Amino acid sequence: MRRFVVAMLMLFSVAAQSAEITDATGRTITVPDRITRVVPAGPGASLLLLAIAPEKMAGFPFPVSPERRAWINENAAALPQVPRVTGRDDVSGKLREMGADLIIDYGAVTPRYIELAKATQERTGIPTLLIDVALENTPQTIRQLGKLLGNEARAEAQARFAESLLSTEKTGGKRVVFARGTDGLSLPARNTDLTHVFDLLGWKHIGPDAGGTVSLAEIAALDPDVIVFGHAHMREVIAQSPEWRALRAVREGRGLIAPSMPWPWFDEPPSVNRLLGLAWLAGRDPLATAEEFHATFYGRALSPAQREALAEAVRPAR
Repeated sequence: MRRFVVAMLMLFSVAAQSAEITDATGRTITVPDRITRVVPAGPGASLLLLAIAPEKMAGFPFPVSPERRAWINENAAALPQVPRVTGRDDVSGKLREMGADLIIDYGAVTPRYIELAKATQERTGIPTLLIDVALENTPQTIRQLGKLLGNEARAEAQARFAESLLSTEKTGGKRVVFARGTDGLSLPARNTDLTHVFDLLGWKHIGPDAGGTVSLAEIAALDPDVIVFGHAHMREVIAQSPEWRALRAVREGRGLIAPSMPWPWFDEPPSVNRLLGLAWLAGRDPLATAEEFHATFYGRALSPAQREALAEAVRPAR
């Protein structure tokens, strides 16, 4: 048997010969010697597994449109939708039918996620690991999960690329608003997954500590240096709104509408997709970075039409 020990923050420490893992909940979990079918507990875990071991992923626990599937590896794109193991329904029977031998959740190490992982394992009888979603831990997480799932070479290439994207120096000093939703008026709470990219850059996300819905006048009063819009519809909204265009950040070309294909660069699901957002704000060429990222993490080169769509997506709102 092999021995795997995962530290409390899911910075894995792996030694040979065991199948025991101490995950982010503090539990020691026995996993199969040979893992063949992994069920992601949520969207974030899906994107992590899509990168590292798509051939072992049972499917997506959320709807994935044909348009999104066109951006990822063809074999992975054919995966079905599987039951959400953290939902209210008991899906133990369905998991046994699909031969599931491991469940992986990828989220914040909070009491809610810890209890959810424990409850999922108790309810399903399938080993359930909680992995810390902190973006700065991504390279080590990828390496150790790749070792656990037998895809070390692929994982190493991904980990090195993640390290290069995370190696950016903090630019600091910028005050940013992450304006979510189709109207741009939903702000996330501070110190959460949705603002962590800005924290890594040394930027300050401004607005209500607890987040929530605000007015355009309130955003104007905050006078952010940068506004990152989370929904593509905001390009049309801004084009038709003198009030949005009057904001200093938009007026000076720092109203950025985040790409969302195949998954958002800043918004949910919080996973490896956020590396693209980090690199973009750090000043890297977004198209060149996306080209390499898609080939490395999603297993599919961008088509000419997709490159054109991304080029339009990263153009500042005016």
